[in-house]
Amino acid sequence: KINILFAIDYFHRTGGTEKHLAQLVRLLSRDTFKCSVVVFDLGANALIDGMRAAGVPVRHVPVQRIYTPNALRRATELAGIIKRDNVDIVQTFHQTSDTFAAIVAKLSGVKCIISSKRDTGQLKRPVHIFLNRRLKFLFDRTIVVADAVGEAVVATEHIDRSRITRIYNGVDTVEFSPPNTREAAAARSRLRFGDGDFVVGMVAGFRPEKNYDIFFQGAVKAMTVIPSLKVLAVGGGPLLEHFRTLYDIERFRSRIEFTGETEDVAQYLKAMDVGCLIPGKNEGFSNAVLEKMATGLPMIVTEVGGNAEAVIDGENGIVIPPADCEAFRAALVRMHSDPTARLAMGRRSRELVEQRYSLQDMCRKHEALYLALCA
Repeated sequence: KINILFAIDYFHRTGGTEKHLAQLVRLLSRDTFKCSVVVFDLGANALIDGMRAAGVPVRHVPVQRIYTPNALRRATELAGIIKRDNVDIVQTFHQTSDTFAAIVAKLSGVKCIISSKRDTGQLKRPVHIFLNRRLKFLFDRTIVVADAVGEAVVATEHIDRSRITRIYNGVDTVEFSPPNTREAAAARSRLRFGDGDFVVGMVAGFRPEKNYDIFFQGAVKAMTVIPSLKVLAVGGGPLLEHFRTLYDIERFRSRIEFTGETEDVAQYLKAMDVGCLIPGKNEGFSNAVLEKMATGLPMIVTEVGGNAEAVIDGENGIVIPPADCEAFRAALVRMHSDPTARLAMGRRSRELVEQRYSLQDMCRKHEALYLALCA
């Protein structure tokens, strides 16, 4: 068997990278691969419990700062894990793993080291870009989740294109599937939305780069011409209470619904007519977009990261410029004004997921890469 160790910086929320890693380690062929995970900052998480229940070892190696005596102790601990598990491949996620774990893996004699680039990197500090350029020789391959991410790492980190492999994320098409009429009505009823409401939703962490300010401002402007418009914001994060307070006024209490942090995104997607993701920067290839598409939703997304690779403008949604409140308002009005086109876009979303973005296809492509690199 090929022994693969996945190293990830943090695992204390259910974000896109965490979900992707949990899916990958559970679905890779058990006959060919033996997987384990090392986390540097670990919190309680249902995905961790699921991996362990599936027999995947998940170890906590608490690395806070990589330039301290503690880091030397943790390097010894990580090297010991690599040696004991006879690791063939180390695959890294995020910055500390791309530096600390990759260096330890190389010094431990690991045959193959892979970096996973999950976004376009606009939030990276200059020192991290400097380090990544200097340490790129450590990696046999860099996996990117979208062509846009590949272009970004070539431009900023000067990685050779021949060492980049693009593998799109996959989505569970059983967990996320178009609701029937009864399921949609039940989902709306739980949220106090009516059958005639036009429900627009976004699933994203409440962080600055997700542009919730543009989302709410555009939706509020659209309400003046779409009286039935209701807004569903799914997710937690540092800015959640700010927006809850901002829109906690009589005019919006029955029109804007905040779910907070949730493990069950699928139930909320069933209540939506249109799915949105409108970040201003630093996007990769969003699991949230794929989940909405799998649910059969027409999409409104910004042309950031891989959004426009999943959402084909005019085919399964509308692609707008980032940070453009008026463009978002106009897209909402356009979606509302043509229900026939909207439903056709939703059907096309589901078709594209089934054709291109299944979990099985994602795993097959990872398996093929691992086998080729270890040949």
